[in-house]
Formats: sequence, C-alpha cells, structure tokens
Amino acid sequence: MTVTIPETLNDITLEQYQKFHKANKSDDQEFILHKLLNIFCEIDMKDAFNIQLDEAEAIAADVAEVLALDGTFARRFKYNGKEWGFIPNLESITLGEFVDLDNYLKNEETLHKAMSVLYRPIKKSFKDIYTIEAYEGSNTYSEELKGMPLGVATAAVVFFYHIGNELQKVLP
Repeated sequence: MTVTIPETLNDITLEQYQKFHKANKSDDQEFILHKLLNIFCEIDMKDAFNIQLDEAEAIAADVAEVLALDGTFARRFKYNGKEWGFIPNLESITLGEFVDLDNYLKNEETLHKAMSVLYRPIKKSFKDIYTIEAYEGSNTYSEELKGMPLGVATAAVVFFYHIGNELQKVLP
C-alpha cells in the first residue's frame, strides 16, 4: 500500500483539518492515530488497522510537523476553477461581515464559514487590484471552501487576528 503524506499545509484541506479536530476530542489515542491516517493520508480505516504501529507513529509525527507549520497569507488563490480574493479593504467591511466573522472564528467547526466571509470569487481584476463578489451570507460559498488549502485558511485567520489586535490598540 502506498501512503501519501502531506508535505505542506496546502496539501491539507480545511475540511480534513476540521474532521481531525472533531475526532481529536477523543481520549482514545489509538482511535486518534487511526483517524489521522484516515483523514490526512486518505487511508481507509480498515487498512489503517493493518499498518504497523511504528510506521503509523512515524506517519503521525510527519503529519504533526506539517500541522505545526505556518501558512503564508494569500490575498488571492486559485481553487476549484475560480480565483478567490481576500476582502480587499478591511476598512469597508460591513457590519454583517464583521458579526459573522466574529461568530465563526470562535470555533474550528465553523472556519469554512469564516473563510466564505474573508474570501470570495474575484469579479474584476487589474494587476494587484481586484473586486470580489458582494457578501450574501456565509452559506453562499462555505461548503465549497471546505476544500480550500489549510495553509491559506490558517494564515488568513492569523492575519485577521493581527489586524483586530492592532485596531484595539488604536481605538480608545
């Protein structure tokens, strides 16, 4: 059996991360190890049971190293036949976008919804300047963005938190 181990955060989808985060709440370490192999290496659970323990632990260590990496912030990225853009001007964020982000960033299980607020398909583009589709609620693209690269998602969350912290320092 050939095992494909992710080498970068962008080799992992946001949905895979969310599934593992949910499974990782178990106290059963063997179950967590099997779910790691199943989710990140796309190994059937039956096949995961047949992998030698030392090999499974080595794979888990490799995946853990990847998960510890930092993502690189991407204002734009291509995924699923579309070019996606980060909100071009955070100063013009709407109240609805802000409220949804505030709610969705609190929980890993809703990160795909937060990504649908932060990233939307690009409508027009000229060099580094672009416009994105208007925000019509998180349900418009949240399911589609479950498959986005994890590195893009984590870097966007970190970027947004840094901006939020800077704003809190400036505002009285």
